[in-house]
Parts: sequence; structure tokens; C-alpha cells
Amino acid sequence: SELQQCEYITVTMDRTITEDWISIENIGYRDRNICNAVNDGIQSGNSTSNPSNKPHKGNDARWDAIQAISSRDGPLGFHHFKLIKRLGCGDIGSVYLAELKGTSCLFAMKVMDKAALAVRKKLPRAETEKEILLLLDHPFLPTLYAHFESDTLTCLVMEFCSGGDLHTLRQRQPGKHFSEQAARSVSCFCIGFMLLMLSL
Repeated sequence: SELQQCEYITVTMDRTITEDWISIENIGYRDRNICNAVNDGIQSGNSTSNPSNKPHKGNDARWDAIQAISSRDGPLGFHHFKLIKRLGCGDIGSVYLAELKGTSCLFAMKVMDKAALAVRKKLPRAETEKEILLLLDHPFLPTLYAHFESDTLTCLVMEFCSGGDLHTLRQRQPGKHFSEQAARSVSCFCIGFMLLMLSL
């Protein structure tokens, strides 16, 4: 079910990604895959997005931090990040607030279980999402900084947008609805996003 999918990983606050950050009570098949991938340290298909392809992020300290770590250690992997908390989950994965170790840079890390995606025939969707994010450079859309994978997991390292999602924002408004001015702004953004998608 949707709820079970959302609960397949439980993250303890301020833990490095190791077997101890998964709650014993909630360990399942996919949790074990994540533990195995992290503990085996097997990464393949690692890539850091090119900051020159994202000009609106030209002076972003997060690019500099990722480039510095990549230059020093080679391709990024799970071991370079500390998970702080789960931000949410969707149809194809869970998103975590993650800190790049040795820096104060925060990212949203989307973690997807390859076996679960294959069973649900969602692998092409995950690949399409990655390809679209690699192409995008827009101040209203999250930036993809890097992507990497292991034998069992695939991961997207994206911009952390601390404001949350649109539904939660609307729920916090007086009367649970946007003002006319805010609704106009949101509508312009949504229409612009759809036009951008159609142009790709």
C-alpha cells in the first residue's frame, strides 16, 4: 500500500548512513537492500552534474563543495552523506534531508530501490526523471547536483527546498487557501512549468 511504501525506511536523526540508522522494528526487504548497498560500498554509474550547464547556480557553494569532494575522493557515493531526516516519499522513492560530510551543505537525496522499481515497471520513469533534471536550469525548479547508484539503489542528490511542498503551504494559509495575488503567482509558475516540459 501507499502507507507501507512510505514507511519502508525509518531514519534516526543525525546518523551516518549505516545499518544502525534503520529501525529494527521496521526492517524489511528493501531496508536490507539499502544496508547491503551502503555496507558493500559498491557504486556504479556515478556522476556529478556540470555546474557550467546550470548558469543560474553559478555562485552556489554546494557546487563548489561537491566538486571539491569529487576531486579529492573520486565519484560521490552514499558514504559521502549523513542522513538527517526523511522529508517524504512518493511513487518511486523516498526523499531525505542529507548533509555532505565535512561541509555544512544540505541536499535533498532521493533514494530509489531498483528491485521495487523493476517489479512495478517504474525503472523507465526513474530514468526519465533523472534525464529531465539533468537538462533543467531554472530558479523555480530544484537543481540536480549529482546522481549515483549501487547494485540495489539509485540516488539523486538535489537542491533542498526548505519551504516544503505546495499542498502543505496551502494548508498553512488562513482559511487554507491562497490570496488572489499568491494564486496568480502559483498559476504562472505551474503554466510555465508545463510549457517548459512540453518544450523538452
